[in-house]
Amino acid sequence: MAIARPLRFQPHAVPKVWGGEALRDVLAPEDVDGAEWPEADPVGEVLLVSDQDRHASVVSSGPFAGRSLRGLMLSEREAMMGEVRLDGEEQFPLVLKLVEARTNLSLQVHPDETAARKLGVQPKSECWYLLDADPGAEVFLGLGPEVDATSFASGAPTPDVVDLLGRYPVRAGDGVDVAPGVVHGMGAGLVLAEVQLNSTTTYRIYDWDRVGLDGKPRATHLDEALRSIDFDAAPEAPGPLRFQGSGEADSVNQIAPLRRGERFEVDILDVHGPEEMASPGRPTAILVLSGSGRLEIDGVDDEAFPLTRGGTWVLPADLSHAPIVDADGELRVLRARPTIRN
Repeated sequence: MAIARPLRFQPHAVPKVWGGEALRDVLAPEDVDGAEWPEADPVGEVLLVSDQDRHASVVSSGPFAGRSLRGLMLSEREAMMGEVRLDGEEQFPLVLKLVEARTNLSLQVHPDETAARKLGVQPKSECWYLLDADPGAEVFLGLGPEVDATSFASGAPTPDVVDLLGRYPVRAGDGVDVAPGVVHGMGAGLVLAEVQLNSTTTYRIYDWDRVGLDGKPRATHLDEALRSIDFDAAPEAPGPLRFQGSGEADSVNQIAPLRRGERFEVDILDVHGPEEMASPGRPTAILVLSGSGRLEIDGVDDEAFPLTRGGTWVLPADLSHAPIVDADGELRVLRARPTIRN
């Protein structure tokens, strides 16, 4: 069955011990109205596009309203994914979410494909675009100078591990690419958008000696982490993105790559004139970071596709044409796509 129209999913708020209260204000008002929001616990994540066991996103409007992303992947997989190979998995390959780190997240690592095969888990990589950062906020990324496997293993179970990591001050507008095998952590005072592979494989190394929302210490996974860390990795330092022309003839739009990986790519676009968002043969996820506009879809007269701050759309692979029009001069969007691999 064809889909051939943008899909909007209902956001899903997730309580986290390190979360806060900022994410409600990041979402589009029309999405907040229908979201179930925890009243007592801090919210650390809002899943915008998710096909994970803990939550499968549900379409919020249009003729597919009420259908889950998992259901669409089962019954309309070709329309959703086109030429994207899923390695036998039936789940949508990317997760798009908002994160608030009101306090430090755990220091952690995700395995690459080689380590994941040995451990019998799924690999994971991710990238972040910072929406807000308190003065003095930082991220932890990679290992410090001359830190090797022996010295890291000695300090990892203790607070001393913090001194073994790369620490970078950050501010709103910075990008962070977290490759698999790289130790990382979000510092306190950050609000960001994250795109990741659809994997829950996270090995905690140090969790700041705190307890979870259930009052119990959260598990750490030092053995698995040490088997997953790439001790030769040299991650790129976080920082402002580099914008350039979007590549379309006579375009006034600007694009900045946030991630170019084997499994997925993410861009930030400043849109002032028409800009094509569809990529026939693979799906595209769009998150509006600021400003407004709309998607223009030929042959669809029964639904509007507005682009407003905090709004998210997924364009299925069978949608061949979906330009942004009527941009208000302030429109900035995050665009994420899985790669088509041979």
